[in-house]
Amino acid sequence: MDQQLPRGRVSATEPVLRSRLLPRISFQSLLVLTAFSAVVIAVVYAADQGGPYATAAAVGLFFAVCMFVCSAFIFLLSWAVSFLPRVAGVTALVVGIALAMTRLLGIPLGMLSLLQETIWLINFQIIGWFLLLYPFTATEETDAASPFAGDQLPPQIFAPREPSN
Repeated sequence: MDQQLPRGRVSATEPVLRSRLLPRISFQSLLVLTAFSAVVIAVVYAADQGGPYATAAAVGLFFAVCMFVCSAFIFLLSWAVSFLPRVAGVTALVVGIALAMTRLLGIPLGMLSLLQETIWLINFQIIGWFLLLYPFTATEETDAASPFAGDQLPPQIFAPREPSN
């Protein structure tokens, strides 16, 4: 068997592959981000100097960032409970036990001292044991009953019309 050799010039280097680890960021997007950051810093500086509109803009921006962070935290918490119920249950149990130990040892937690109240400790234990013993997951049967499961179209309610009608 003869093996065909490639014709023409053969490259001695390996081809460039797209990295799956690092995002591809363009120079233009970095310039836009720098310009946006400069405007935000100028507004915050003007608010620090006593500008009323700049103060209002800085407070509004701070509120928007806080709402984004809180929404992301709540989304990640609900995602963890729905996709990893046993892990979330064990985490709730460990957090509840750790908070109970800090309460028994008299360790102040500052702003988190509210979580040392009895109702919070009981809730952590109940939710943790529930997620550990009765995890809820999506059933596989629902996917098999879907009309799209076998790459087929769903049944039609009305019959297709004849082109002559």
